Order: sequence, then C-alpha cells, then structure tokens
Amino acid sequence: MNKGDDLFLKREGAKESVIAVVVTYNRKDLLLECLAGLANQSRPVDGVVLVDNASTDGTPELLFRQGVLESLPMERSPKIQEFVSHPKLMGGLPMLTVRMNENTGGAGGFHEGLKRAYLAGADWIWLMDDDIEPDSRCLEGMLSFSGISKCLHPRKYLRKDVPHLWEGYYDYRTGKRIFQDDPSFEKGFAFSTTNTGCFEGMLVHRSIVDAIGYPDPRFFIGMDDSLYGFMAHFHTPVLYLRDPFVKKKADAPVGYAPISDRSLYYGMRNAFLFRKTFNQLVPQYRWRRTFFLGVKFFDYALNILQNREKKLQGYRFLIKGFSDGIRSRFGKGL
Repeated sequence: MNKGDDLFLKREGAKESVIAVVVTYNRKDLLLECLAGLANQSRPVDGVVLVDNASTDGTPELLFRQGVLESLPMERSPKIQEFVSHPKLMGGLPMLTVRMNENTGGAGGFHEGLKRAYLAGADWIWLMDDDIEPDSRCLEGMLSFSGISKCLHPRKYLRKDVPHLWEGYYDYRTGKRIFQDDPSFEKGFAFSTTNTGCFEGMLVHRSIVDAIGYPDPRFFIGMDDSLYGFMAHFHTPVLYLRDPFVKKKADAPVGYAPISDRSLYYGMRNAFLFRKTFNQLVPQYRWRRTFFLGVKFFDYALNILQNREKKLQGYRFLIKGFSDGIRSRFGKGL
C-alpha cells in the first residue's frame, strides 16, 4: 500500500485534490523556502511528496530540527525510506518524505514522486525543483485555466525579478527547441501554447499521467521534463501562463557562458534518448533530426572552444556523452 493513501485527503469543499512533488538534492536552505511557499498558497495544496535524492549536506537533519521529519533516516540504507509527517512549521501540511538510497537525478526523483502522488489519488500533481518558490496565488491562478488545459506552466522569475523568457516550442523537423522572448505576453495575452514542459512548476492532471505514464528516469538529469511536456501536448493544449509565477532562487547561467562538464555530458547524451521518443511520436523528418544531433555536438564544441579554459576536459565529456548516447547507455552516467 502506498503510504500516501491515507495521508492525503481532499480538502473539504475542494472539487479536485492537488499534491505537490518536490525533488531535492543538497540545497536544504532553498528547500525550506520552497516548502514555505507551498504552505502559503491561497488555494491550499492537499499535501506534498518530498523526494530527497540521498542528500549529503545535512538535509534530513535540518528537516528533523524544523519538525518536518519526525525521525531521522537510517544512514546508508540499501532501501528507499518513507516518512509520513504533519509538519509543525508548515501549517499542518501533510507530507510524505521519500529518502532515496542513492542519487537518481531529477528524472529519477520526479519519476518516484509523481508515481506516489498519482497512486495516492491526486487529481492534479504540481512538480517543482527545490530551488523554486511559488507565489502565494500561483496555484489558484493556474487552476483558473484548468478548463482549457491539463498541463499548465507558470511564468518563472530569476533573481532581481528578471523574467525567464520561455515561450517557444520544439520544431518537428529539426527536433530543436525554438526560444522566443515571450511575444504573447508583450501583446497582452494571458497565455501561450507550447509543446514542451518544465518541472519548475508544471501542474499536470492525472488524466495525462494515465495517457503517458511517469517521467523517464533514464535521463537522470536534463530533458526529462521537456519530453514529458512534449508527450503531454498530444493529449491536451500545454499552456504557458503570464500571471501565475514562481521564483527561481538558484543562480542561472547568463548569456553564452561556459557549459559545465556535467551539462555537456548529459545534454549531449540525453539528446539521443529524447530523439528516440520524438521519432516514435513523429516519424516524419527523423533523418533530418539525426543531422541536427550533429549540429548540437558542434554547437557544444564551439562553446568549449570559445569559453572554456580546460578545453580538453570539456571535449572528453562531450565525446563521452555522444558515445554513450549512440550506445544507448542511459541512467546515471557520471
């Protein structure tokens, strides 16, 4: 039996239940801000599934001191551990904390978290990283569009209230993400449609989970949410909303900055896994999309050449990502 079955009860008067899923790894202070934002919603959430990806920075100890955890997990447990609690500092918000026995990456964490929320009977599942803090009216605002879409995304603001320009789509012919500077919002529209997704506030209805399943844990880090939104758009209009918003607390790369070794590897490798599912859903243009995998490789190579001091190291990670992608070596690769 899923531990959330008896924990997450639909709030009195609510037509549908909403369970938030938060995945955390070594960002304990930002995590507390995320949980506080969830506890402060004008339309209350019905519970939280918190997936701790085997954090090593003292996350369980902090949650225990804050009253979020009622007991500490066993160290080096070979099994996934689950803890049910009613946090004192979170307004009595029911929470199921899942302590992974190893770091499964964002993809593995969202797979486990969404599965538990779904099995607990959630009508809507709200997905977010630990560095996201939702505005107090975010959930209420998103649900106001629930008659139009079953997959909704809030706007995201970076530090100093700088909006992240996310409007755009995946081109069927090339498989490339096309970014736009939020032209729909500049024209005064309340939303735009897209064919991708982001686990930094995505709100998805259980009917979509019925249709497409859980996020693919083989991605480990990166593109799992993009693919999930792409799969969802075959079943519902995927909306990007102007007014409901979240704040991203962690620093984001600015401009054409150097790409980290990890991002080089997973970005290149996961492009092969993304293309595989893309080709199954859209068989046309598959050879053209294969060509653009090569374009992605050379884009990364150019970034290394122009921005990296340790160029040879960057190329090693890029080539390893390309090699593992061709050989379908997915999961935790580094």
